[in-house]
Amino acid sequence: MSLRRGYFISLGGNGGRDKWSHTEHRGPALCQCTGRYKETPAIDRKLLYELIDEIAKMGIDLVVLDVLDAMQYDSHPEVSLKNAFTHEEMRALLTYMRERGIEPIPKLNFSSCHDTWLKEYAWMKGTAKYYEVTKDLIDEVCAVFDRPRLFHLGMDEEDLPTHRKGMTIIRCNDLWCHDLYFYMGCVQKNGARPWIWGDFYWVHADIFAKKIPRECLISNWWYERLKTNPNGSYLPKTEMDAYVALHELGYDQFPCASTWCCHQNVAQTVLFFKEKGLIDERLGGFMVAPWTGVLEVNRYTLVDDAYRLQCAMQLLEKKSLEV
Repeated sequence: MSLRRGYFISLGGNGGRDKWSHTEHRGPALCQCTGRYKETPAIDRKLLYELIDEIAKMGIDLVVLDVLDAMQYDSHPEVSLKNAFTHEEMRALLTYMRERGIEPIPKLNFSSCHDTWLKEYAWMKGTAKYYEVTKDLIDEVCAVFDRPRLFHLGMDEEDLPTHRKGMTIIRCNDLWCHDLYFYMGCVQKNGARPWIWGDFYWVHADIFAKKIPRECLISNWWYERLKTNPNGSYLPKTEMDAYVALHELGYDQFPCASTWCCHQNVAQTVLFFKEKGLIDERLGGFMVAPWTGVLEVNRYTLVDDAYRLQCAMQLLEKKSLEV
C-alpha cells in the first residue's frame, strides 16, 4: 500500500495564519484600520519554487495550495489581492510542481472563521449573490488547475469560541451542512472530489455521521503533543478519538499534522495510526501544515515539516512505535 505524502502551502493573505483577522473587525475596510488585513500576498516567489524543490526531494508528492485571494480572478477581481498570481503565473507554478512529481490540489476555505479573503461577500452568507460568487470562484480555480482530482473546501473552526466577538456571522448545524452540500456540488461538477477538515465532528458528531457524505475526504487534525492516560488512551480524547471514529464510520481520511505547537506531533500522528490499526485502503496518506508564510525568515520551519514527515514515514515503514 502506497501512502501519499502531503504538504500544505498558504498562498492567500487573509485566511491562513491571519484566520482571526476579522474576529473584532470584520471586512477589509475595518481590518485595514487595525493593520490586520493584508493587501498583497506574503509570498517570496523565488523561495516558493525553492521550497517545492526541497520538499520534492523529501518525498512530498501532493501539495494543497491555499489559494484564497492570492490569484487574480477574472470572474470577481474585487476579491483578489494586489500583485496576486495571474492565471499564467499560477499555471506555471502548477506545471513546475507536476514536473517534480507533486500533485497540486486547490483549496478555498469557506468557513466563516476563515473567509476574510471573500471581503464583503463574507457578510452575504445565505444570499443568492453569495452562492453565485462562491460558485464562480470554485469554477475558475478548477479551470486554472485543469480539473483537479481533489478540491479542499476548508470548513474548519466554524464556531470556534474566540470567533464570537463583536458582530459574528456563522453557520450552525443544518445551514453548515446545506452550504457544504452546495460547495460539494460545485467541485463535483468540475470533476473533483470534495475534501474538508474534520473538526466539525468534534462538536457535532451525530450530525456529521448522519449528514456528511462519504464522498468527502476528511482531514482530522491535532497539532499539540499527544499524551496518554495510565489506561493507554490518548489525550486530547475528543480530537484523537475522532480519527478512530471517522475510520469506523467509513470515511476516507488524510490526517494532518504540524510542528505548529511541538516537534513530536508529526511522528506521533503517523505512528498513532499504525498503533490503532487505521492504515488501510481508506487512508490516503499524511499531510503536514507548517502554517506559516512562504518567506525567507520561515525557510527552516517550512522545510522542517516536510523533513519530519519523511522521518515519520521511515519509522512507519520500519514498523517502529518509538517517538
